[in-house]
Formats: sequence, C-alpha cells, structure tokens
Amino acid sequence: SSTMQLPPREAVVSTQSTGPNVSEQLLGQLVRAFGELRAMSDSGTFLYPYSTRELVNIVKHLQAYPEDGVTAALCNVLDFEQQDGDIWDTIVSIFHKNGVPFGAKPVTDIAQR
Repeated sequence: SSTMQLPPREAVVSTQSTGPNVSEQLLGQLVRAFGELRAMSDSGTFLYPYSTRELVNIVKHLQAYPEDGVTAALCNVLDFEQQDGDIWDTIVSIFHKNGVPFGAKPVTDIAQR
C-alpha cells in the first residue's frame, strides 16, 4: 500500500490547517522528525512506513487535547512501537534531535481531571 507523503513545507502547511492552535515551531519539528522516520523506514531500519497520516493524527490530538501534551499525543499514535525497546529508543532520540519534547519513558497514565 502507498503512504501519504508531503514535502516538508507542504506538510507544515497541511498540519497547520489541522492544528491551528499548535505552534508552527512544533509543527516544523514534528515534520522534520517524521521525515527522518520515513527515511529510516525507506532504508529498512523500520518496517512500518511512517507517513504524513500519523503526523496529522498527532496534530489532531494536540489540537483536540492540548492539555495532554506532546508525549501523550505521540504515544497515542506510536504506542505499538513501545513493545520493541531498541526501536522505541531510536524513535525517542529522533524526536529529541529535532527538538520535540518527547518523554523517554512510555506514558502509561495521563492525569485524570
């Protein structure tokens, strides 16, 4: 199956319409991180083909539940990767390298209101 991929600038513009309250800086950081994840998938490092679809889902989460924060939004979409510690560590390091404040430990519970 084909994956939805946009060039970085178009991906930022696309995600801005999905998450108008999410900062452009964070959107750019997420786009760059997902670009790296896609490149690693294309090279065979990851089996899962990360695409703009996952990025859009993260931005939708941040828009709808801003109080959850970035880590919860990322875990909501990337949760299945937590099963493989090496892959998880690589994913976390990619987000950190791109300036995304992503927690190193999986989020198992979110504060209840």
